[in-house]
Amino acid sequence: MFGSLRNKFQTVQDGISAGIKGLTASDNSKPKKTANVRNVNYDAGADLLFHYQTEWNELHDLTEQNAGNAEVIDSLVASIHEKLEQEWNSVARLNNALASVPKINNDIQNLMDQIGSLQELFEEVEGAIFEMEDLKETLDLQSSQLDHRFQLALYKEKKLSELDSVRAKLAKDHSNRVLLHELKQQKILKERQETFGEVFKQEMQEYKTTGSVPKLASVQHGQSLDEVELDNTDFADLDEFLKN
Repeated sequence: MFGSLRNKFQTVQDGISAGIKGLTASDNSKPKKTANVRNVNYDAGADLLFHYQTEWNELHDLTEQNAGNAEVIDSLVASIHEKLEQEWNSVARLNNALASVPKINNDIQNLMDQIGSLQELFEEVEGAIFEMEDLKETLDLQSSQLDHRFQLALYKEKKLSELDSVRAKLAKDHSNRVLLHELKQQKILKERQETFGEVFKQEMQEYKTTGSVPKLASVQHGQSLDEVELDNTDFADLDEFLKN
């Protein structure tokens, strides 16, 4: 494009030079050829002016076209510059990121160390939790044993109370039976005494009448109340139970 513009300028320059040379040649030839004055083309200047105007119009159009192309090129250059700026910023960010890689590696290593410490701490906590669970099971077992012992003590106390009640009842029954037995023996002795009293009265009456005591068959006298011994055969088991 610039080459064609230069060619146009060169053509215009050559045309101007040729026109000037033509005018100079025509001026120099006038005194010599006075007879051919009528053959001179007086419209040559107008033709040259029209030719130059046409060339200048073409130059103007080319200039405007070049200006438009220059604007397009400027837009392309601006776009390329913007893209280059973006690429440069990307490269700068990449360089910054690459520069921070060692720091990131150190941070990652620190995090790995912290994770290792946390893992050890978790293991310790897990062990402590297992120990706490074992301790809880032991305490629950001891609590259950204490509860069973308490229930056993209550049951034992209840049974002892029932046993005391049974013993008291059996002792009372035994006393009542002994009392009834004694009353029965006293009644028997009283009946015997009354019988012996009647016999004695009859003998005394007969003695008073006859003056002699009749001989009666020997009667085995019963034991007195003080000599009565209770038969404890039936209460042997009860006495043994009460002694225990």
